[in-house]
Amino acid sequence: MSKLKGRDFISLLDYSREDIETILNLAFELKRKLYAGEPHPLLAGKNLGMMFWNVSTRTRISFETGMSQLGGHAQYYASESVHANKLENWVDTAQVMSRYLDGFVIRLFKMPPPFPPLKYGEARQSLETLAQNASIPVINAMDDEEHPCQTMADMMTIIEKMGPDYRQKKIALVWAPHGHYVPPSMSHSLALAAMALGMRLTIAYPPGFDLDPKYMNEAKKRAEQSAGTMEITNSLNEACENADVIYSSYWGVIPNQDDDAKLREQFNDAWRINKGHFDIANKNAIFMNCMPLQRGMEATAEVVDGPMSVIYDEAENRLHTEKAILSLVMG
Repeated sequence: MSKLKGRDFISLLDYSREDIETILNLAFELKRKLYAGEPHPLLAGKNLGMMFWNVSTRTRISFETGMSQLGGHAQYYASESVHANKLENWVDTAQVMSRYLDGFVIRLFKMPPPFPPLKYGEARQSLETLAQNASIPVINAMDDEEHPCQTMADMMTIIEKMGPDYRQKKIALVWAPHGHYVPPSMSHSLALAAMALGMRLTIAYPPGFDLDPKYMNEAKKRAEQSAGTMEITNSLNEACENADVIYSSYWGVIPNQDDDAKLREQFNDAWRINKGHFDIANKNAIFMNCMPLQRGMEATAEVVDGPMSVIYDEAENRLHTEKAILSLVMG
């Protein structure tokens, strides 16, 4: 029995290096089995609930497909189709779902109309309330503080593309322009995982877009334990120079989202990834992005559709890593 059995997968703050490596090792094995055509019904007869308050392509489809490949069944609920947080609070929702399901996936990083906007951290509070009152594992499909499922796919992709010495490669996580506010979820999770695994990470962003100290301080502690390195810079070129991975990701201003739109407009052109950034990166450097992305916004089409781009491999690995997470916590 896995020591992860029955655990929630909400925050990588709660997952050690050994935990992360356990998930990745199983993800590689499940990917091999799928490619070899070997059945792996690890969750036969199990039922997974999926509540998405915010739209999703990769997360929803990968979880639903993954559950089917594992021999189980997934049920999807849109925000307008359930009572949660409307006529029914999170405590009642958690208690009832636990009577029907074996696991529960939730995406909540902002409230759809007519609900008032959430302040930074309030979505996480809702997930924690749900998890505290559920007797089944709760999996975070993105809240306003973390996106741990995306990060597991990112780590798998980096290991695949960089090889056994991936810890020696320079990973540049760089702020990217975007059309609307997005919380810093992905960047927080990536920093935690990369430092737990002892990687070399450089994070670059314009002034004013600092990440949450709660996650940055923990990432630094993990770096000390793993011999990883994490550097922060306000220079895009400095981050891209001699990089092996250029990972573009937009995140908004925290905690005051009202400052976001005016501030990001100042940096849109200067922070768009283009071929020139790969000219100063290491040979065979790769481009990563969690998607969705707009060509000409986060990066030029020459980069997104060029030989350096591995965004579709990265998206595919959502399937394999989420199957590993489901198998370990629900098995």
